[in-house]
Formats: sequence, structure tokens, C-alpha cells
Amino acid sequence: MVRRSSVARLDPRIREAVDAAIREGRATVDDLVALIAGFGAQVSRSAVGRYRKNFEDSLARYREAQEVAGRWVAQFQADPDGDVARLLAEMLKTLAFTSMADRSSADARDIHFLARAIKDLAAVDQVKARVEAELRAAAQARAAAAVAAIEAEAGARRISPEALAAIREQVYGIVQ
Repeated sequence: MVRRSSVARLDPRIREAVDAAIREGRATVDDLVALIAGFGAQVSRSAVGRYRKNFEDSLARYREAQEVAGRWVAQFQADPDGDVARLLAEMLKTLAFTSMADRSSADARDIHFLARAIKDLAAVDQVKARVEAELRAAAQARAAAAVAAIEAEAGARRISPEALAAIREQVYGIVQ
């Protein structure tokens, strides 16, 4: 198992100060070493450099993901039933599994959070499938009622079965 960075093992208050300095982009490796020393802790310069590089890489990936997510959310808002909506749900599931796989260890709270997120996504998928099925059934029922009304009117006006079939096909797209 990989050992945690000596910077990551520091007191959370010190680590938060280091993280804030890195996020602001105002600190060199030497500045960070001095910041840590100011809190009374000692960490090697190379450990701080590795921590800073990993942190900055994570920030870059996060910013890139935010940008992509922003574009996708805009597309999702424009078409909530489209391919982007389905893609986002699948990506969230994949991201959850990938993040758990990338971690060297996961505590029970993380596993519980992941399970809850997947359960919620599955519930959304089920509701969406049910709503789509209900909409299809309602559309089919309206189409059947329209066909029945046309047939009744056609019978009263003595329209030929061929003319009625042409009306069904042209107006409702129903081919019999």
C-alpha cells in the first residue's frame, strides 16, 4: 500500500493553509516549506514539491471537469430527455466507481455515500422509464381514440375503407 504524503499527514489546519496557498497560486515550494515551518512542523522540500504538483494537477482536472460539466448542463437544460441527460447519469455512475477504485482504501462512510448515490441514480432511471412508458401509452390511447372517431365519422359519411386508410396513414402515420 502506498504511504500517504508527509504533507497530507500534517494537522488539518496546516494542510488547509497549504492548500489555500496553492489554490491562490501565490506560493513557491520554498514559501510552502516556510509556511509549514511557521506552524511548527517539518516536511522535506521534495515532499512539498510533490504535494504541490499533485494538488495543482488535481485542480486543473477539476477546473476542466467544471467547464465540461457547465457545457453539458446547458445542453441538459435545453433538452432534459436527450442523450446528454442519459450520458450524464452514466458518467456519474462511472465516476463514482472510478473514484472508489482509485483510492487505496475506502471507509464505510464513503461506501455508504457511493451506494446511496447509485441507488438515487437507479431510482431516477426507473422514474424516467415509467414516465416515458406512461407518455407512450397515453399517446397510443389518444391515437386509438382519434382513429375510432375518424372511423365513426367515416361510417356516418360513407367514406370508403381505402380513403379511410389513406387518412390514417397521412394524418396519424398509422398503417394497417
